[in-house]
Amino acid sequence: MVGADPSAVTPTHSRLLAVVLPLGLIVVILTADAIESPKTAYVGVLSAIPMLAAVFGTARSTAFVAAVTWLAAFGFGTLASDGNVTAQKVRLVIIALFGLFAVVAAAVRTTRDQHALDALSRAAQADMLTELAETDELTGLLNRRGVLDRLATAGRPCSIALVDLDGLKTVNDVHGHLTGDEVIRGVAHRLSGSVQRRDTVGRWGGDEFLVALPLGSHQAHAVMERVLRRVTADDLATRSGNLPVGLSIGLATREEGEDDDAVIARADRAMYEAKQAGRNRIELAAPRDHDS
Repeated sequence: MVGADPSAVTPTHSRLLAVVLPLGLIVVILTADAIESPKTAYVGVLSAIPMLAAVFGTARSTAFVAAVTWLAAFGFGTLASDGNVTAQKVRLVIIALFGLFAVVAAAVRTTRDQHALDALSRAAQADMLTELAETDELTGLLNRRGVLDRLATAGRPCSIALVDLDGLKTVNDVHGHLTGDEVIRGVAHRLSGSVQRRDTVGRWGGDEFLVALPLGSHQAHAVMERVLRRVTADDLATRSGNLPVGLSIGLATREEGEDDDAVIARADRAMYEAKQAGRNRIELAAPRDHDS
């Protein structure tokens, strides 16, 4: 969510617009003034030059342009005087006042822009910290905190599946925890790739994942059956060779007035029933009224 700093990527353009263009316009205006008659008829137009610099430049660059503008008006008025000394003095005063105002305007603008950039930077850092705090380091999925935050805003219908990896302890004991981590990452990748973007997938802890679907019981069961087939269809390639994958899934659908903890508890019990029934299968949680 962090964009590039505009001041860091366009310094050349800023200098062109804030200094080179205004100085070029001074030359154009005074050249036209030298050609026209009477002389100094356009000198008053120079008062707009510092304001142009203030739009694009800093207070320092605007002050430089304002000083050059005033000196150009003074020098041209001296060389090509139309004899109206009072008018020339008035022009110089006006140009000086506009230059001063332009410097103040540039200072206010740059301060405001810097505050805006600082606010954007702080917001981006806060978003990044929130994302880090809610992301599981091993899998890149949501962690338990991130999942709970998503569930807190989930509406109805909502079905929750707790997914447990079958036999991960054996993998860790036989092949080591690095291979076990590879299995966890591989299953996480397959899980997240088997559901839609609107669905929530997170690592609930250890070898357990949580999948939240904005669906009723029958639709959610059909989705999780498809997920089970896709995740377990092929062995996972690991440093210890290709290893089979099995999942025990407990599925519960939120009922009227039921909070997330109660739904998760029912899904958890259903998941253990799936393990006891032979593993690598889905068990639907009993309705809340039938809970013991």
